[in-house]
Formats: sequence, structure tokens, C-alpha cells
Amino acid sequence: MLMIADILTTPEREAIRDALDNDEIWRDGGSTAAGAARAAKNNEQADPAQAAVKGVLAKIEKALRANETFMAATMPDQFARLIISRYAEGMEYGAHVDAPYINGARSDISFTLFLAEPDNYDGGELVVERTGHDDAVKGPAGSVVVYSSDSVHRVATVTRGARLACVGWIKSRVKPESDRETLFELASITTDLKAAGAPAETMRRLNNVRNNLLRRFGD
Repeated sequence: MLMIADILTTPEREAIRDALDNDEIWRDGGSTAAGAARAAKNNEQADPAQAAVKGVLAKIEKALRANETFMAATMPDQFARLIISRYAEGMEYGAHVDAPYINGARSDISFTLFLAEPDNYDGGELVVERTGHDDAVKGPAGSVVVYSSDSVHRVATVTRGARLACVGWIKSRVKPESDRETLFELASITTDLKAAGAPAETMRRLNNVRNNLLRRFGD
């Protein structure tokens, strides 16, 4: 699981919240869930057919694609789907695993981009189950948390205010999580060495190694 800060600027966050501040665009989120997840899901979802929602989703995807850390960590082949969800007081999403295919694309990576300021609501943590413990995340507005789509996870009950977020799924060019982590670590090291003024030949060799590993690990 990886948290990345400041995907969206403050003006972008404010513009998105203003665009979504319209009760007419919200629908029952349970209608979009599949299988057992349908019974566990109690939230609202912005109608993607609405022009305002389309604009918000396009702006968010553009911001994600522009973030080097996000792109290095996820290596997207395809953004399968993005949705905007809202949890009012008393709403939650019980423990579930995301669908293996979304819009015909394999879901390798899930992400939640927080749109509401954390002090504006209580509860609503994203809880990802791990062996022996749970990771509970409630990020600042504009931050994104990335996790494997095969993780059991839930959204805790909101007890005050409203939780607003963008949730999405990615088909990665590299399917195994361990291989993605290796390539991301190598990309991070390369970035650090470049910032430290490493020789051009060293950078060229490192980039060659990463490209060859991507060729081997990729679909």
C-alpha cells in the first residue's frame, strides 16, 4: 500500500467539491456493486452521465497521469474505471474484494483519492486487511492511496459529516504486485541518484536495467 500526497492542488480540490455539491447528481451506490459486494455497499455514487461528473473524472485522471510517483508505482496499461463516491453519516462499505474484471479490463490495482478534508468527517477510514493486522487510512484531501485489488478492504462507518472520494481501478502493464514493487523501488533509486548528480553513464545503465526488467515482467 502506498500513499502519495498532493495529487490535486488546493484550487483543483475546491473546484471539484463545488462541482459535486449538487444533490441531483447522486445515485444509490449499491446499484453498481456486483455479487456479495452489493449487500455490503451503502453509499452514494455520482452519476457518470452528468456533464459535471464527467469533467471531474477527466480532471482527476489527468492529474494522476501527470504524477510521476503514481505512474511509476502503478504502470497503467488501462484505467478500467473511475467513480466518485460519497458517504453520509451512517454509511459504510463492508469487507469485500474488488471484482477481477471491470469494464472488460483486469483489475490489478485499486486506488482511493480523498476529496474531503479529514477534519470535516469522522469515521470513513479505508481499512485494508493484512496478515495479523489491518491498515486504516484517512488521507488529506488531494492525496491518493494505492493498494492491490485482491486485498480485502472496507470503508468504516461515517459517524459525522460526509466522506467524498474518487475510487478507481487500473490494469497494470505488470501484473504481480511483487514485480511492480521491485520496478518502483528501482525507479525511486534512479530518481534519487539523478537528483544527487550521478554520472550520465550510471543513469543510462540503470535505465537500461529497468527497461529490460519491465520487458521481462510485463504482460
